[in-house]
Amino acid sequence: MNGIMSGIQDREMHAESDPMGVGGQTLTPSERIKEALKKYEEPAFDPVAQLLIQGGLRGLSQTGGGGTLANLALAFQEPTGKFFETAQKRKDVQREIALAGVEADIGADLQTQKLDEEARQALLQREFVAAQGDLDRQNEIRKEIIKGQNKIDELQFMIDNPEADPAKKGVIPSIITQQMDRERSYAESTNLELQKSPDFHARKTVNFERTAPPEILNNYKGIVFYGYGRKGDIEKTLPPGAGKAGDIIYDPQQAGFFIFDNEGNTYRYDPATNTAAE
Repeated sequence: MNGIMSGIQDREMHAESDPMGVGGQTLTPSERIKEALKKYEEPAFDPVAQLLIQGGLRGLSQTGGGGTLANLALAFQEPTGKFFETAQKRKDVQREIALAGVEADIGADLQTQKLDEEARQALLQREFVAAQGDLDRQNEIRKEIIKGQNKIDELQFMIDNPEADPAKKGVIPSIITQQMDRERSYAESTNLELQKSPDFHARKTVNFERTAPPEILNNYKGIVFYGYGRKGDIEKTLPPGAGKAGDIIYDPQQAGFFIFDNEGNTYRYDPATNTAAE
């Protein structure tokens, strides 16, 4: 550290990959990337100074442009081009790093949402068991369980496919696209019951239509309509053609599927087991 190095302090050895920030606080992925960017974004030499030095030196030795100014212009032509090229490349790198940081944070946020929903599902399962004998309460819990399971599936897809854009059809799985489209149509529907929970009813009906065997789908007549009658009260209307033995309908007020018997009575139908309640 003597001679020309006099006064220069020795470099302290810090871990390059230390994920801890100032004060021992853990940094998010994008914050770590930004910290790295601060350390390594500056070039070895200032680009403006490099431009002036290179152009000036070349201008002292180059001729062929005519006068002194013309020679200087000719001298600066190539280094100027390189300067702008370097500046653009630097900008591109900064952009890629920034995007990578955003994607990292989004991925971490999705993972957190998924874990939170899985924890909520565990609590709902316990509440469902504790509500044994209270069918109304169990039905409400079952709705939340189904919504949560679908949410977990969507989150997992977005985690596995960070490049997917949910706004573009065909990019994400068709079942999710169908649910999004169905939810939108239910929200705009004149069916008063569908309007209350369009996302829930969309998942129920789309899942049924995609998983039920063809012979069951042939008997599916559609959704019970709830609208205002002439007296201002809410009237219930069966789907067109429904009422024969074996016909299946979806009742949004009851949040479930029902099947008709030979006498026109309906029984709650479970698509998962293809059975009707007693």
